[in-house]
Amino acid sequence: MSSNISFSAIHTFTVVAKELSFTRTAEILHITPSAVSHQMKLLEKQMGVTLFHRQSKGVRLSLAGEALQRHATSGVKNIQHGILQSQFASQKEKLVIAVIPSLCQLWLMPRLVDFCHKFPQIELELAAVDQLVDFTTGQYDGHIHFGSGDYKGCEAKFLRNEKVYPVCHPDLVKGVSDSSLEGLIKEHQLLIYKGGIEDEPGGVSWGAWLRNFSIEKPSELNQMWFSHVSMALFAAKLKQGIALGWHQMVIDDISNEQLCRLTDSEISTSFNYYLVAPSRSWKNKSFSHFSLWLEEKMSF
Repeated sequence: MSSNISFSAIHTFTVVAKELSFTRTAEILHITPSAVSHQMKLLEKQMGVTLFHRQSKGVRLSLAGEALQRHATSGVKNIQHGILQSQFASQKEKLVIAVIPSLCQLWLMPRLVDFCHKFPQIELELAAVDQLVDFTTGQYDGHIHFGSGDYKGCEAKFLRNEKVYPVCHPDLVKGVSDSSLEGLIKEHQLLIYKGGIEDEPGGVSWGAWLRNFSIEKPSELNQMWFSHVSMALFAAKLKQGIALGWHQMVIDDISNEQLCRLTDSEISTSFNYYLVAPSRSWKNKSFSHFSLWLEEKMSF
């Protein structure tokens, strides 16, 4: 087997392995399908294995192809990440923190100016990620995650719990004869966050809310669905309906009167917020600074 295998060929392979189509890969990489086919034939020749089973429509990975995909995909990502890091290298200590997207946008980002002021020697890179990241690649230092707190191979620091209650724009309750939740959901659509694979068991759905407080669902219910909490809350700020507000994500908007709480009733979620990280991160002084700062901010 030749050791002279190009990064370009491996990169092309990872795209083919994902798309299972030479044509689609060519479109993504802005090359011709014949160029993709040539690269893959050359790669198979150099490695001495069959990576694909050609089919009438697309390709299928062989066992060797599946094995290469598992390692090549993470390898290409690490190389691309390393290239970017070298281009923007600085003398500051860098932390790469993954954060669940809605919490990152609605809670963390407004508070980062305080962290940067207190720790100017630390450079942050944030990645909005739902599912727990793979720490084995070494690309991430920690993940602010919403979950059960049980993360194999990692230490999880509890940050705080979460509670949910209905919110809408203040204008929707001004001058109405019936400002109760029962009355409002007859007039305005429900803005529904559709939980993902990981956090759905720990969240609170509109169905659970209505059942818990014995509120009858209108026969003609208008509703709109969203993949992230932040999207539902943004629609609520645009006066498009009523959303279930996650307390940590709506406290700023309620304070700024862009949203209002519709009832004192609330439901606590089954999951909580945690800072999850491998043991190597907890030994890092800069990560400890970030962890303590995060814990302090979330205690309010």
